[in-house]
Amino acid sequence: MEEHVNGERLKGWLDAFVLYLRTERGLLESSVKTYANDLQNYLEFLARRGIKPDQVGTEAVVNYLAWLQSQNLSAATINRRLTIVRVFHRFILREGLASRDPTLHLLSPKHQQPLPQFLSVSEVTTLLDQLGKLVDSASGKNLPLLLRDYAMLELLYATGIRVGELVALRVESLNLETGFVRVYGKGGKERLVPLGSAAINALRRYLTESRPILDRGNGSPFLFLSRRGQGLKRETVIRLVKRYTNLFLNRRLSPHKIRHSFATHLLQGGADLRSIQELLGHSRITTTQRYTHLVTPQIRQTYISAHPRAREKIGKT
Repeated sequence: MEEHVNGERLKGWLDAFVLYLRTERGLLESSVKTYANDLQNYLEFLARRGIKPDQVGTEAVVNYLAWLQSQNLSAATINRRLTIVRVFHRFILREGLASRDPTLHLLSPKHQQPLPQFLSVSEVTTLLDQLGKLVDSASGKNLPLLLRDYAMLELLYATGIRVGELVALRVESLNLETGFVRVYGKGGKERLVPLGSAAINALRRYLTESRPILDRGNGSPFLFLSRRGQGLKRETVIRLVKRYTNLFLNRRLSPHKIRHSFATHLLQGGADLRSIQELLGHSRITTTQRYTHLVTPQIRQTYISAHPRAREKIGKT
């Protein structure tokens, strides 16, 4: 009986926090699901030790971190879970459900953030051109899905949007006349992202030749539809991107690699960090600054070519 009660209490804490993430933080459903799983992991750790969430001390949180490290998890995963623990304890303190925050003076484990992996411009060109040729040679029932997939990949590379943002797009999000797409990102933040001619052409063809067939007269508001006329799921987009990158590049890559490629190629092309930050929907410029490490040699060469005194001979003074 006690186990059942504890289980109900655990679910109560979890449900309250999930409601907070959805309503007040405005997070995407995919993020809510990830954070809910992280918090459940933490609450179950506490329950096994007979510790109530509103009575947690700093020692219990330290023990939790030590336990995570014993599971051979990456430093990034451990830091993410610690972040959720911090947010949770601040939440229940603010709501008057606890009298203190045990994470207040706790330091995060140090970790080296890996540099983002990305495709070269020639690899992206190969991927999109080969898929375009596949579309041109297709006919019959395969054509609507291939038109959809081609438009989807062109849009991913043209905008660098996240998978969760892509599947949430609605037809009304597009303005092909002005060449912009309205994107709702993390925290419900809205941003306008420009579209290039390749993406506009692919989307226009998809909207006229493919989407009406997939929609089946249902009037779905979502931009990208499944063969049954429903909005695409994140897992479907990830699977499709992996399929095409494996087919044309012999590498099974996630859509996030296309996002990294978008940002890196913009920086290589001379775009400034603030503009890239806005396009990616990053809340902090430090997140965008990761990409500068990928183009440091090019930045130095640009500096040497552009600065009037960078090419002066070095001599003794």
